[in-house]
Amino acid sequence: MPKKQSRRDAASVETAQAKRSDAMTASGGRQASPAKPVYQSALKVGLVVLVVGLSVACVQYKVPTIMTAIAPRFHLSTDASSWLMSIFTLAGIFFALPAGGMAQRFGFKKVMLCSSALIVAGSVIGLLAGGNGVVLIASRAVEGISLTIITTCAPIAIQRCVNPDRIGLATGLWGCWGSGGAVIASVLTPQIFASAGFEGVWIVFAVFAAFAALLLLLFVREPSRAIEAAASEQSAARVPRYSELATKNVALFLISFVVLNLLMLALLGMLPSVLMLPEKGFSREMAGFASTFASLLALVSTPLFGLLADKIGRVKPLLVFTLTMLGPCLFLMYTQTGMLFWVGAAALGLLGFGSIGLSIAAWMQIIPRPELVPKGMGVLTLVQSVGQFLGTFLVQILLGPTFENWFFAGIVLMVVGLLGAGAAAMVRFR
Repeated sequence: MPKKQSRRDAASVETAQAKRSDAMTASGGRQASPAKPVYQSALKVGLVVLVVGLSVACVQYKVPTIMTAIAPRFHLSTDASSWLMSIFTLAGIFFALPAGGMAQRFGFKKVMLCSSALIVAGSVIGLLAGGNGVVLIASRAVEGISLTIITTCAPIAIQRCVNPDRIGLATGLWGCWGSGGAVIASVLTPQIFASAGFEGVWIVFAVFAAFAALLLLLFVREPSRAIEAAASEQSAARVPRYSELATKNVALFLISFVVLNLLMLALLGMLPSVLMLPEKGFSREMAGFASTFASLLALVSTPLFGLLADKIGRVKPLLVFTLTMLGPCLFLMYTQTGMLFWVGAAALGLLGFGSIGLSIAAWMQIIPRPELVPKGMGVLTLVQSVGQFLGTFLVQILLGPTFENWFFAGIVLMVVGLLGAGAAAMVRFR
């Protein structure tokens, strides 16, 4: 009996080895390397995830240019109305880490499609709020959860679908999502609000989110689970852990990323209200355009910086340079109204906002190994949410209850921007 049992055990081992060999052997009996992904067009993937990002950014930035107009309808004070922006990013703090895990378990495509549906659900809740400000703020939290999940999953989609040699182009296009959405929302929201009111604004951007989800469904393929399983089997000995991201190098980069997002929201979320102060003299429409002029230029500069990074094969010098531009440019936009304002806006859009796409490309190089990307993107989105929350909540405190401290806020933002650039300069890249 023991000999027969040994033969059966040996046969089982041989059978298991044969199965593994079959899985790893190409046609003709040659030993093959693990299955390789069939990469998709960097341009196509980048454009599709950009449209999805634009849809959620439009929902995020549909509020700033009409905040003072809708606050009385929902019985919101100046301080309370600022939560229409703050809650959007605060909600993301609690869902950033789970978003990475969901993308890894269910696939980025399913998770992004569900998140687009969540945008529509949040918009419907807002439409049904009546005059209840608490319900409206709660609906913004629902929309904010969707933003967090999409901004976590889109870079994962790029990492899994695009050839690493072309990833700069895709991340450069994706980097336009925030600035592009801000431009679209700031231009269209006042027009829609004037003709169709609050309801029109909420409906139009919900429809845009549904359209973006349809593009994702039709034009981006999720990589084969077999390919991902082969990659996972290779790295099974080292299960990805968050503790691997607990390094000084990662911390320095995340500080710079907090600063980037803080300054972006200080511009896109708070500057329109500053520009509409009597001493600034901007109309609602002009304030919306002026605060997003830099974002309009970034639609060109962000992909170009991504292409440049691909060409020279280096991200760090470009990232440090663009981050250095952020603080001084924002200082000019907060404190000036004439020619210097527009100089600051142009420099911010053409140079400073190049840091958006470069930051994503940089993060891919700073993460210790590819298997950590889902968890790493969850951490990055968490940090993004913290920065964006501070960009509205903290800047609101700096400005004061009636936004009278705009010069002081401009100085603080410039100093913070330079500190963020300094932190990026100390980061070591792979």
